[in-house]
This record gives sequence, C-alpha cells and structure tokens, in this order.
Amino acid sequence: MDVTVSAGGKFHAYHLARGVENAGHLRRFITTIFDRREEGIPRSKVRQIIMPELLSQPVWRLPLANSIYYSYFLRDNLFDLLSRRHVTGGDIFNVFNHFGLYAMRKAKAQGMKTVVERSAFHPKTNEIMLAEEYSRFGLRFARGGRLLYSKHQAEYEEADAVVVPSQIVARSLIDTGVDASKIHYVHLGFSPERFQPDPSAKQDSTFRVIYAGAINLRKGVPYLLEAFRLLDLPDAELVLVGSAFPESRAFLPHYEGIYRHVPFVPQEELVALYNQASVFVLPSLEDGFGMVVYEAAACGLPVIVTENVGAPIRDGVDGFIVPIRDAEALAQKLLAFYQNPALRQQMGRAAHDYVQQFTWEAYHSQVLANYRQILQST
Repeated sequence: MDVTVSAGGKFHAYHLARGVENAGHLRRFITTIFDRREEGIPRSKVRQIIMPELLSQPVWRLPLANSIYYSYFLRDNLFDLLSRRHVTGGDIFNVFNHFGLYAMRKAKAQGMKTVVERSAFHPKTNEIMLAEEYSRFGLRFARGGRLLYSKHQAEYEEADAVVVPSQIVARSLIDTGVDASKIHYVHLGFSPERFQPDPSAKQDSTFRVIYAGAINLRKGVPYLLEAFRLLDLPDAELVLVGSAFPESRAFLPHYEGIYRHVPFVPQEELVALYNQASVFVLPSLEDGFGMVVYEAAACGLPVIVTENVGAPIRDGVDGFIVPIRDAEALAQKLLAFYQNPALRQQMGRAAHDYVQQFTWEAYHSQVLANYRQILQST
C-alpha cells in the first residue's frame, strides 16, 4: 500500500503522515513549510510547496472585510495546482479539505483511491452560526466563505471517502448534503508521554479555571467570561491561554480584571499550566474535535465542554456537557466543582483514565484500518 498525504497547513497532518510512515506505507508527504521539529517523517519523502503560503500572507493583512477568505482562496488553490506534479501514482491520495480537488483528479486518473479530511463543521454551517454570533456582539460578519463553498462540495462529491474526527462533524456534513455512505470516522489522539498529572505543580489552594485555544467568538469565550463574572468566587482565577483574535475587542474589555491572559505557549508550558489548574473548560460554539480536551484530561483535570465539541467525554463522569451560549449552565457546573473538591478529584481521575485509549498510536491503527476498507471497496 502506497499513500500520499497532502496538506496545505499543519492541522493533524504530521500525525497522519508519521503513522503511515511507521507502517511502511508513506510514498510522499506534500506540505507547505516543513516543520523540522517534527520527527518520524523522512525528509526524502517530503515535498515542500512554500510559495502559496508566502503569497497569501500579505493578502490576509489587507484592510478588507473578506481579506482572510481571499487569502484562503489564493493559498489553497495555488497549493492544490502546484501539488499535482508530486502526485505520481500509488494506492491512496489523502488530502486535507480545500487543498486537493485538482490534485485529487490527477490521482483518480492514475487509479488511486482519494480521501478527503474534514475536521470542522461544514463551512456553510459554520458561516450561519458565526454570522449569528457576530450579530449578537454588534459586529459585521464577512461572508467571503462563499468563495470556498463550491470547491469544498466538489471534493466531497468526487472523493472516494470523507474522513471526519467526530460524529458532530459527520452530522454537519450529512445535513448539508454530503453522501453519508462516504463518511468514515477516525478518532484523533493525544500524546500521553507528554500530558501527565504532576501533583507537585499546584502549590496553592486557588480554584483555577483554564481555557486553551483561540480567544474568539467561535470558541465561545464570552460565555465562559460571563459565567466566571456571575460567580464572583473568592480565591478563584480564570486563565485564558491562546492568541486573542481582533473580534475579541468586542467582549474582552467588558471583563477586564477578572481573567489572566497567557499568550500562545509551547506544549511543554501548557502541561505546566494544566497541572496548576482545577478544571478545564472548552465552551465552543463549534469544535470539530478539540484535542485540548484530552490533553487537559490526561493531566488529571475534570472538563466542561459544550454539546458542539467533538471530543467525546462522559457527561457526569469525566466532567460535564453543557449547551452552547449558556453562561448560567457553565456557572452552575463551575460552582459544583468549586464547592466540591472531592468531585473534582473523582472526575479528574476518571477523565485521565478514560482518555488513555485515545493515543496517536490508536489513531494510526484506525487510519490504516480505514485505508484497507477503502481499498477493498468498489
């Protein structure tokens, strides 16, 4: 079995390529700027296509409402067109969504099975949800995503298989017209050797709530801030870890003084922050998976997620699942953890034990089983 993996961004592509290589099946890894810190992928099998990334960055910075979508349109299509020269036969061409329609057609002409990865809700579903959210905060939502729709849809229609990381992503695609028989579910993973509990890390009694991810509207951060404000707990702290998007100016100033912001940090530092916390919260309106959930749980934290977070946890066992856009429900669950340290410890242990099955090695096994199934199909 010869597999070519193609991705115009990092995503979980390195984990995918590494697993295929470990099994002896990687023919080629097509990417943008190869991250040399990543191990396990022979440089001889890497094909870098740098130009699309370099050309798209200035477009992204233009002071236009749809500049980010113009940037994606340029980057993704140019990467796709240039990547075709590296598609030189084999059995499977596995490409990340919106980066491979033209290369996929070449692969099919060579008799290869084609697989498209989609890790988030259908872009139409995303746009509807975000447009509503922007309106709630008095912001104008740029609808340039429509520039990308037709290519997304063409990839779903022409691929032999569409791989998703969660059932909620599958539902989003099916509801928007993607053929359900093409959808394959492959659960993502985490690195247990990196994310582990460290009981000695927390040296205080502060009830510390931690969030990790982009600080924006899609991630539901305003509802976590409002929940924490409503509680007004003594000896408690809210830590937001991640980069603040421009839209955060519509809500962050209203909560000045009730949170601590830690800009993006490498994973080694993130582990230390998890181990100083009491509970992890991911209040996303849409999160196709959310690997941070399992990383935090692996460090022994109970978790609170919304119903639209794809990383499955057991409600009432590993933590709690709450509705989207519900600050009061978040506050209620946070208060339960605040008032009951024994519950925190119990659910934190359960969460830690539960996620140990979701390693990258388990993901690699699922990927290979999925490939075999696709190759056997007519």
